[in-house]
Amino acid sequence: MGKGQERVTLSIPIRADDDVEADESVTVRLIVEPSGAYRLSDRDRATIQIKSADLPELTLTGGGEVTEGGTVIVTIQADQAPDKDTSVNYSVSGSAQAGVDYEVVTGTALLPAGQLSVDIPIRTILDDVFFMPGDMVVADWPARVGSVEVEEGDLVQRATPLFNLTDPGFTITLFASPTDRSKLVEGQEVTVNLASGDQEVEGIITHLDDTATTSGGSETYEGVVETAESLVGVDGAVVTIDVVVEQSLDAVVVPIAAVLSDGGQETVRVVTLEGVIERRAIETGMLDGAYVEVVTGVAPGEYVILEIDRS
Repeated sequence: MGKGQERVTLSIPIRADDDVEADESVTVRLIVEPSGAYRLSDRDRATIQIKSADLPELTLTGGGEVTEGGTVIVTIQADQAPDKDTSVNYSVSGSAQAGVDYEVVTGTALLPAGQLSVDIPIRTILDDVFFMPGDMVVADWPARVGSVEVEEGDLVQRATPLFNLTDPGFTITLFASPTDRSKLVEGQEVTVNLASGDQEVEGIITHLDDTATTSGGSETYEGVVETAESLVGVDGAVVTIDVVVEQSLDAVVVPIAAVLSDGGQETVRVVTLEGVIERRAIETGMLDGAYVEVVTGVAPGEYVILEIDRS
């Protein structure tokens, strides 16, 4: 800074590359001069956000031949892993009919952050099935035959329901958004709450879909939960499933209102042992209601300021 000048401009050249990466930041901070040639104000730093415009390029592999009743896998492959969970849309066409020749697919697959591929199973339907005199229908107990749609000796057209099986048990199915689905894994422990009689039991996730179900413009992923104890189901009872996906023990927390943003850097005002207020840069973690976890920057027992009365 030359004599008589009040401003000096620093140029920060940003290099371009072809990497798919998350947004990054560069912080320039003034340093105290030992001889005391100048002093620093509260605005002693500037932060630049570097946003990557590069996106992963997708290709589709797989296919081939499959017999009726079999499954073939096609794979969506990325040349670089995405930096965030990405929903990939696809279409299915051809002479085969969905729901007749193969099971209907959703048209959307989730490519999780950091992964290079996701599989799409195409399950074909074995439709050459005939019931002949003496044939038997086998089901796992305690299933039982419900309503019968035809009389003995009747000739029925293809796809006409003959009867239904009633299972007094029930399956607990969970529904998750794409963001929540990325935090769940098979084998994860859960707590199942049934509103009927305030029943609460432990369980685990036994199955999770890799493809989304689209309804009304929204995407959900389904899964199955197995409980460690039996539940007594009642028609209309509400089931909730609690899953702990992240936790922090003995964390240092401060009110969210105490956290300030200074050029992209989060800070708090801390009262030192000498009674002096100093602004301190912090790194935050999990949110819990009106409080936020402080990973670095504040020690247990220190006081932070919510508001300063300047009157």
